[in-house]
Amino acid sequence: MNIVKRELKSNLRSMILWSVAIILLMSIQMIKFESFAGNSNINEFMESLSQGVLSAIGMSNLNIATLEGFISTISPYLYLILGIHAVLLGSSIISKEERDRTVEYLFTLPISRRKVVWNKLISAIINLILLNFVTLAATLISSIRYEKNECFYKFIVLLFLAIFIVQLIFLSIGMLVASINKKYKKSGNISVSILMITFVISSLINMVDSVDILKYITPFKFFDANYILNEGKLELVFIVISLLIIGFGISGTFIFFSKRDLNV
Repeated sequence: MNIVKRELKSNLRSMILWSVAIILLMSIQMIKFESFAGNSNINEFMESLSQGVLSAIGMSNLNIATLEGFISTISPYLYLILGIHAVLLGSSIISKEERDRTVEYLFTLPISRRKVVWNKLISAIINLILLNFVTLAATLISSIRYEKNECFYKFIVLLFLAIFIVQLIFLSIGMLVASINKKYKKSGNISVSILMITFVISSLINMVDSVDILKYITPFKFFDANYILNEGKLELVFIVISLLIIGFGISGTFIFFSKRDLNV
């Protein structure tokens, strides 16, 4: 548990900065929603736009005059921001000992590499839960003055559960990349590049129906907010795919980190 506390303490400043950024983002978005709330004219305007344009920006078939419809439109940015945090956290939490030259000290302790990774994983998941909760709280508090439909709270719970699963996916990817890559300075860049490629693919899917099959390889399309809002559930196939990716990433981290020569 000492390693968990050490990691939480070392990531505290970063967590505060990310939390402040998320709170500001949600506060600004809810202020923007004030001009849309209950405004039927906005939906007429949206209907006049090209469906291709709306699909490209993730606003197809959404009623942005309702709170849950508006949150659906900004959900891709929540996935992206919290995904970036997760992938950077996963990468840095594995490579930081080499970066900070604390490898020699850490492994003089009576503890195995596998236990080190396990404790770092626990610390990282706690960080993800905290930031996810901050985002959820910021969303609920900043929207408290707006009228909510009966399905709002169910939608919010499912959406943030989906976001947490995507966070875990990118955390595991970041950890795996850092455990494989011997050049620890490049681990963060590679991890973020993977995330951005999958995000671009998800945007491409929105614009081109013929590449819809690619949704199975980009976490940003696993749990579409529009689907969650309309169906009131997460798709089982994507839950299974997510668990497989997370399991592969974490298992790979234990295997490769245990065998790799570390830069002291």
